[in-house]
Amino acid sequence: MTISVLPSLVGLLVQATGALLIATLCLVLQNTVRREPLGYWSAGWFSLSFALVSLFLSLYLSIPFLQRIAQALYIFGEYFFAYMIIIGCRRYITGDGPRRIEAVLIAPGVLLAALLPSLGGGVFNVFFAVHAVICACLFLLAFVVMWQVRPPHGSLTGLRVMKVALLLLTAEYAHYAPLVVASSYGFVPSTLVYLEYSPLYDLLLLVLLAFGMVMVMTGEVQHELEMANASLAQTRDRLEMMAQLDHLTSALNRHAFYSIIEDPRRGERVSRPGCAVIADIDSLKVVNDRYGHNAGDAAIRAIAGAIRSCIRADDLLFRWGGDEFLILLVGVSESEARARLEGLNQSLRRTPIAGVPEPVDLSVSVGYAPFNSATSLDDVIVLADSAMYAKKGRPRT
Repeated sequence: MTISVLPSLVGLLVQATGALLIATLCLVLQNTVRREPLGYWSAGWFSLSFALVSLFLSLYLSIPFLQRIAQALYIFGEYFFAYMIIIGCRRYITGDGPRRIEAVLIAPGVLLAALLPSLGGGVFNVFFAVHAVICACLFLLAFVVMWQVRPPHGSLTGLRVMKVALLLLTAEYAHYAPLVVASSYGFVPSTLVYLEYSPLYDLLLLVLLAFGMVMVMTGEVQHELEMANASLAQTRDRLEMMAQLDHLTSALNRHAFYSIIEDPRRGERVSRPGCAVIADIDSLKVVNDRYGHNAGDAAIRAIAGAIRSCIRADDLLFRWGGDEFLILLVGVSESEARARLEGLNQSLRRTPIAGVPEPVDLSVSVGYAPFNSATSLDDVIVLADSAMYAKKGRPRT
């Protein structure tokens, strides 16, 4: 006794429609985010939808020849679907697409699809049992591809969902073979409702697979967006830093000073008492006139370096003007500030300058003024500036 356990026609249409919708979703995503795996997967889903429609038609065709052609199209369409899933997974994991050697599989695939319905005498159970085993092997191969390597980015949850879906599809197709064979020999009831509605079970697992694909691709896009945002943040910080640095001495500039004062988070750095120091370069015009502006720039750089050697790493050094520097010594009294900078002029004696045949004696005039908080700095800087000019022995201009 041969019992043909056919799937539900309504179930087949639902499954075909579901595959078509998934294919369309993958295609839309591919056009939006431009990911090659989505292109392969989309082609696979369209192929599956076509295969299921072919199977549906084969159940209505009364001419055996046309029926077997429709069955052959169904078989090859499902093979192509599984192959596209494998290629898409491999493209995502390793970056490799279809290989030339795999082209030789097309002819055996077409031949197998053509022969299976004929060898089975047109009985659904016979050819579907063999076909189900082959599909199970293809889904297992896709699972192995996904299992091989853990990609450095993307959605790990989506990968797990895809692996689970592929493993379940492997088990589902593998268990169809013994069931349909058992039904052919009467080992199971002649009316097997379980197999009649198999397209609906298939659709649930296929939707799970598609859900994993979407999660993987959106996870990859999210990763790239995060990387782009991080790069933009680094560029912004670098540009902000450049905007706050004096290009000649790499000291902070006036813009940086007011940014620090006005930003409550950064202003905490100078919220404690300390000492403001104005250092004005003596006779810089003489150096410029005698040796040229390049030598004057070198002198300014040398003085900035000498000041840095006298202060702490967390003290703030600003290029306050063409020949003036502002130093904020936080948590330091005026007497301590004087002690720190006491040897500054001594260290500037006989300073070697590029382009100048012999070392040059450089010096600065320094004015000090203590401060209590960042809010008093503007007034304190004026006092320090006045003290510096008083030390030079000339009124402030």
